[in-house]
Amino acid sequence: MSGPATRVTAGSSRGRLLKTPPGRTTRPTTSLVREALFNIIGDSIRGARVIDLFAGAGTLGIEALSRGAAWATFVERDRTCANIVAENLAATGFAQQGDVVSADAIGWLRAHAGDLATYNLLLLDPPYRAGEMLSAALEGLDQAPLREQALVVVEHSRSQALPPLQRLTQVRERDYGSTRLTFFRYP
Repeated sequence: MSGPATRVTAGSSRGRLLKTPPGRTTRPTTSLVREALFNIIGDSIRGARVIDLFAGAGTLGIEALSRGAAWATFVERDRTCANIVAENLAATGFAQQGDVVSADAIGWLRAHAGDLATYNLLLLDPPYRAGEMLSAALEGLDQAPLREQALVVVEHSRSQALPPLQRLTQVRERDYGSTRLTFFRYP
């Protein structure tokens, strides 16, 4: 049994069907939002190292790989979803360009803050109703030693307020229905 059908929107795996978990607990990023996000990022995705936090089925990270990212790390606490990410990496031919970590994203961020400087692009898509998770993740990234000019992209509900940050600077915000993409630069 699988969840809603979703496909890679562009790049080397364009049109490839991705497996998603059944039910409504995981909300895959829509193709409209993924396409908009990567159109905004543009060619800077080529060769990038990406981390997909709260990865779900891995649609954001796999889209990045399809568009030319060199590496993607997927962090997802739900073991079923983490297994689906691994299956999607294999199905798209990206198994050698990514790793899947089955862990709580906030705990992983705290334990691996020093590793974050290796990533150019950090993608956050926590559950929309988990404002405390989003705040904790953003505050952790704000205090972590990120790579110079790293881009942090947050997918969240338009109604969800983001916490005040010290070092991450908001550079853009776009709305797509009830979804908002907020872009930050470090420092």
